[in-house]
Parts: sequence; C-alpha cells; structure tokens
Amino acid sequence: MFLATTADQRFWKKDEKILFLGEWCRVYDQKHIWSKFDYKVLPYHWADTGRFYRDFQYTDALHERYLGLLSKNLNNLHNENYSLRYWRLALNPWLYVFIEVLYDRYLSIRAAIDSGKVTNTWIPSLVLRKYVPKEFSQFQDWQFGEAYNQFLYGYIIRMMGGISYEHKNESIDLSLPLSAQKTQTIVRKSTDFRGMLKKVSKKILEKYARLIPKSLNKIVFVSSYLKPRDLFRLQISLGQLPYPCSPLVKAHGVEPDFELRKKITLPAGQNEFETLLGKLIPLQIPTVNVEEYVDVRQRALSEFPRQPKVIFTVNAYVNAGFNFWAADNVETGAKLVGTQHGGHYGTNGWSAYESHEMKISDRYYTWGWENSSQPKVVPLASGQLAGTARTIGSNIQGDILWVGSSRPRYSHVMLCATSGPQMLDYIEDQVTFFNSLSKEARRLLLLRLFHTDFNWQVDRRLAESFPDIRQHRGKQSFYELLHQSRLSIGTGQSTTNLETLAADFPTIAFWNFEQWKLRESARPYFEELCRVGVFHKTPESAAVKVNEVFKNPLLWWNSTEVLDARKKFCNRFARTSKNWIIEWKEEFQKLAKE
Repeated sequence: MFLATTADQRFWKKDEKILFLGEWCRVYDQKHIWSKFDYKVLPYHWADTGRFYRDFQYTDALHERYLGLLSKNLNNLHNENYSLRYWRLALNPWLYVFIEVLYDRYLSIRAAIDSGKVTNTWIPSLVLRKYVPKEFSQFQDWQFGEAYNQFLYGYIIRMMGGISYEHKNESIDLSLPLSAQKTQTIVRKSTDFRGMLKKVSKKILEKYARLIPKSLNKIVFVSSYLKPRDLFRLQISLGQLPYPCSPLVKAHGVEPDFELRKKITLPAGQNEFETLLGKLIPLQIPTVNVEEYVDVRQRALSEFPRQPKVIFTVNAYVNAGFNFWAADNVETGAKLVGTQHGGHYGTNGWSAYESHEMKISDRYYTWGWENSSQPKVVPLASGQLAGTARTIGSNIQGDILWVGSSRPRYSHVMLCATSGPQMLDYIEDQVTFFNSLSKEARRLLLLRLFHTDFNWQVDRRLAESFPDIRQHRGKQSFYELLHQSRLSIGTGQSTTNLETLAADFPTIAFWNFEQWKLRESARPYFEELCRVGVFHKTPESAAVKVNEVFKNPLLWWNSTEVLDARKKFCNRFARTSKNWIIEWKEEFQKLAKE
C-alpha cells in the first residue's frame, strides 16, 4: 500500500491502495476524494492512555538529559557560563515540545513500517534551511500544518529506512498551515481601524514603559491575564507606577549556519529514536538560540525593565525575548513567579505545560490546589477568574450556550486530554448529545464554535447531521454570549467551566473522562459535581440533565446540594476573593523581601 502521511494530496498516489498514517490525513472537505479510494487508516498509538503516560514519562526524562547536553553545547558555542536553569528558560518550551512532537511522528512511522503493509511513499525535497524555525512561536505555527509535518515524516522515513520512497518536488509554503483554519469568519468594517489604533496605542505604551524608573518597577507583570483596571490597581497598591505593556522582542529570522551548528555535538542515542533526535536537534534548534542569540538577547535586556526583584507571568515563556530577559535576571537573583492559566492544571493525570512551568518557577500560584511534593506551589485566589466573573451574568429567558472545543489534528504536546485523531470521538459525542436533547431544548441551543477549528470542520459535520442547528461564527465574546444565555454547556475539561463556576453561572459539562484522566487528588471534587449533575461522563447523561432543568436552571443551580458542591470545588480549583488584590499585594511584598 502507498503511505500517505499528511492531508497534502500532492503527496498521495491515488491509483494505488492507500494507507493513511492517521486521521489527520482525511480532511473533511476532501471526503469526496478520499472516500472513493481503497484505503485503510493506521490506528493511533496514543489511543492507549497507559501507553501515552509511559511515553510522557520517557520524553520528560529525555528532555532533562538533552537539556543538560545542550546547555553545555550552547555555553561553549556562545562563550558563556550560564546555569542549567538559564538554558531551561532560553531553550524551552521549544525543546520539550520538539521532543514530544518528533516522538509522536516517529511512533507513527515505526507503526507503518511494522505493519508490513507499506510498499512505497513520496516525500518532499528535504531542503533543511527552509525548515529551521526562528523561534518557538514560528515552530508552534508550523507544527499544526501539512508542510512542516510532511518534512518531519519525510526526514524520519529517510533516516530510518524500511520504506521505499521517492522525492517529489512540490513547492512548500510553511506560512499557510492548512490545519490552523479559523472558524470565526465575519469581519466588521471597523476591524482595520481598530487594529491600527491598537498598534499605535501599544507603541505609545511601550515608550512610556521604558521611562519608568527601575525603583518604581521592582515587581514586573508580563502577560498577567489580569484585566487592565485590575493590573493598574495592583501595581498602584504595590507602590509602583503602572507598567501596562511589556515589549515583544522577536527574532528577525536569518539563514541557518549549518557549519556553526556542527559545533553542537550530541552523543549517540540509546535507541533508534534517540539517534534520530540527536541528529535533528542541531538542524532544527531555532535560530534565536544559535545565529540570532546575541542580537535577541541584547535587545531583550535593553527593552525590558532593568533589575527586577520579581517577575510574574502567566505564559510569556513562549516568547524568546522574555525568556532571555527572565533567564538573565534569574541568574542574578530575581525570582520568577508563575501561575496556572487553564482548566487542566492540578487536575489532569499529566501535563507537559504544568511540568515545565513548575520547573522554571521559584513560586507557583494555583487557583486553590496544593502539591505536597512541591513546596513552591502556593494556593492563591485567582485574579484572572475574579476579573472574568464581573463580565458574566445570566438571562433566565435566554439561550442554552453550547461551548464548542477543538484540538489540533497533529499531536503537539503531551497533555492527558483528547489528542489528535481522538477529536473524532469528541465530535461523535456532540452528535449524541444533540440527539439526546428534547425538541424544546434544541430550539434554545446555540453552539459557540471554538476560535480555531484545526480543519476538523466541526461546523460542517454537525450541520450536515442537523441542518437546523444554530452556530455562532461572529465576533461576540464568550462572556457576551453568556449574558444572553440561561445555561452553559461545557464540552471539555476546560477553562470555560472554571470561569462559569467561579461566576456562579448555571453550568452543565460533559467530556470523555478516559481521555481526560484525573489525578487521584482531584477525583473526589469532580465526582461530587458529577453526583449533583454539573459534570457528566457521557453526553447522554448531560442531555438528560439539560432536559430536566433548562426551563429554569436556577431552581436546580441554587439548591443546597449543588451550591455546597460548587463552593467546595471552586475553593480547590477556581478560587476567587473579593479582596484578592490585597491578598496579592501582601504575597508579592513578602516575596520581594525574601
């Protein structure tokens, strides 16, 4: 059988039997083409959750080993003497995500070889200089698209052997990832003007920020996820001038110098994958860590605040300039403080995101949960949830807001959640949920599509099954839609559930508890919300509850048993406080004195 590795049909041999490497190849709007083929789809290796967890443990350990090796290499390359922690910040999240992405792609090709079904395939011309990202943000865009994955699969096939291949000279455009399709397509006439105004305002604020004396900006908030008004109040309470806008220092992008990269030498791996990894890391490491290291680091140190005592961020670690600045200041004694920003933290069986954020932080604030093995983990009322709660209100005469979700077609990071092809299970659950609702409840239902569809085309799939379904594609935010709704229906273990629960908004949610496995410490809290009908393990159960309560959700929502279960859960996983700014002020002042 001919092996098709991606959804790019230029690399399909359509006059032979085809083995699709995975469901990511069968894009829905190409169904009229691939449905006519004689084909099979290779089973997904991480459908087995136990194997997924073991592979997470393996790649996590592998990351630590290669981080140590690369730290020594890059210190030598740049004539530096920085600590392992410096490079943990400067190299990540690219390094751990790259290892996980490559391992996923490797396992697929290894399974294809082991199947004994593959006779031949086509791979692109492997012009390596085209596929070197300038920084993590570019790599993140590429990893969702066909072009970069076609390259990765092709390189793995060439290096491993076992599959006969031919080079196919097709133009590759890495800037247009097919799988990052947006679902919200309505554009207002004022969009261009607002975008221009936003850019001008940002430049003015950046210039103002550079004028703030370092004595009045000792605790720096970068990508805080706080509402502007709340951030202003917090900074004033700390005796600081407001620092509203941090710089975004990015790599310009230069040609990779492969002679220079030969100086990055990694030992032979202990197995087939590690041998592959050791060869690819020097070829794939972003230019920001090699060719552009000096330039980006110097710009970051000049544009960010000087000599902070505390650096607080939610997720700025995805930006190279921030990482260099933070790493440099941590080396000289500054404290790096992180906090969670999503619904799976403290609850999922495992998460590469959570693991990395814990490792880089001196202090890690959670939305209520604790970790007995990690003294740096400190529960603190969420400023993000407190700010969001003010924007959420219910309308007893309104819609039932069905909150859609989506996950990338190509696995991109190891998180105990719906992964890659398992999105098809998610879509089937949505069909079952809709079918299980009463006709009266269906008429009130409004599906809010996820902001990025990743080319699963959830809207088309559901519309073809249910032509009368109402779907939201406009610019109204989640919070604006909640104001027009009586009930929120969550479809994953997501941040939106925590937002509605913290805001005391009637909520019913369902998801696949086998794919989103809970850690044992979280299980009792979730089971209690399952018992009172807030969370559900099947779409049918969730629909039964919606049918029961939708006419007046507040009667059920305000019952004593639901109220008690919600408060207990929120205190652990979605904690808020009317006095959260005072609590944060005291915490940060104490931290700055340590």
